[in-house]
Order: sequence, then structure tokens, then C-alpha cells
Amino acid sequence: MRGRGEARGERAGRLWPQLVPYVLRSARTTPLLVTGAVGWLLVSVPAAVPSGLRLSEAVLLIRAGAVLLAVGAAFVLDDAAAATTEVTPVPRWLPRTLRAGVAVVSVGLGWAGVLTGGARAVGPDERGLLPWGGLTLEAAGLLALVLALAALGLRRTAGSGGGALATSGVLLAVVLTALAPLPEWSQPFAPPLSRGWDPSRGVWTALLGAAALTVVALFGEPVGRRGLRLRLNPRPHPRPRRPDGRRRGPR
Repeated sequence: MRGRGEARGERAGRLWPQLVPYVLRSARTTPLLVTGAVGWLLVSVPAAVPSGLRLSEAVLLIRAGAVLLAVGAAFVLDDAAAATTEVTPVPRWLPRTLRAGVAVVSVGLGWAGVLTGGARAVGPDERGLLPWGGLTLEAAGLLALVLALAALGLRRTAGSGGGALATSGVLLAVVLTALAPLPEWSQPFAPPLSRGWDPSRGVWTALLGAAALTVVALFGEPVGRRGLRLRLNPRPHPRPRRPDGRRRGPR
């Protein structure tokens, strides 16, 4: 006899193809497209300067592009129809996981353009010193933080207002960490080639892992709502048997 978890997994597997077109149509990707275009222009315009930028200046622009991409991705998880689909038998984590996938893929494509444009903006003498991997880790950490804040906002706004909380939260976090007098080993936005660069990669790795675990936890159904779904979809009870062993039918 199959367990309840196996049955739920099989049902979710059947729902994936049906949900993908709906998620692609309803996902709020316009803010992400706008911020991605602004971020690409931010690093591409200086690339036209013949002398190029210094490494520190180009890294600053690339980081600004990463923040813009993260802010745009904050709205992808919002679902305008969340109030009307609250009691559907579809597990809530399924469409949210699909929306998160849309955000990850879109930000990945946008980040490739921002990082490539930023590399062209660096002067030829320092272009080889650009830390591609370290900056990509920062972009991934920012995206994971935004998705975690957006998932928290969805819990507090019935599934339709996570983007506003995530946007304000990530911008506040970036400003505070950039201006706060933190020790050199704990500065997330440490300058490349500085003594704080390698320790800051550990900070971003820890942030990425913690935010990813938070997203997984918040995508699940709350206990109360899980019970509601179970009550809305009760198991049929077998009809009682008569003394001769046959089941009693409706009167």
C-alpha cells in the first residue's frame, strides 16, 4: 500500500505540466526586466570609454547591477490570484517553486550580461584581476536573500505582497552593511585584492546557505492551512456492511 507522501509526490508530478503555462503567464517579470536592463546599461555605457575604469570602480557598478537584479526578482513570487486559490488542492509550494525557478533563470541570464559588460568596462591592465566567481557568489547571495524575504512577505500578506517586503528589506540590508563600521573580516562588500576579500566570501557562503534553507522552509504549507486542505479533501469512508456481508447503499 502506498504511503500518503508517495501519493502527494505523484500528484505533484502530474500537476507540473499544467502549472508551468499559468506560472509563466502570471509571474511578475516586468520589474525584473526593467531592473535588468538598467543594470546592463549601468555597466555597458562605461565600457565605451577607451581608457576603461579602474577595477574598484567597475566592481562597484557590477555590484549595483546585482542589487538591481535582486530587487527586480523580489516581485516574481507574488501571485495576484493567491486569495482565490487558497483552498485549492494544489500544494502551495508547487507554484512558488516554479516562480522561484523563473526568477533564478532570469536573474542568471541578466547577471551574465551585467558581469560581461562590467568586465569590458575594466581597463586592460586590470581586466584579468576581476573576481568573476566572487562577484557571482555575491549575486547569488543577494538573490537568495530576496527570495527568503519575499517568501516571508507571502506568509504575511496572503501570498500577494512579498515583493514590497523583500525590496525594502534587501535595500536596507545593503545600505546598512555598506555604511556600518564592520571589522575587515566581516565586510560583505570588501574591495577585491584586499585582506578582507577572502573572509567576506565565507560571509556570503553562509548567507546563501541560510537564505536557501529559509526559502525551503517558508515555501511549505503552514500547519493550520495544511489541516484545512486535509479537511477540504477528506478520505471517503466505506459504507457500512449489512449482517449478510453486503454493503449498504444509499436510501
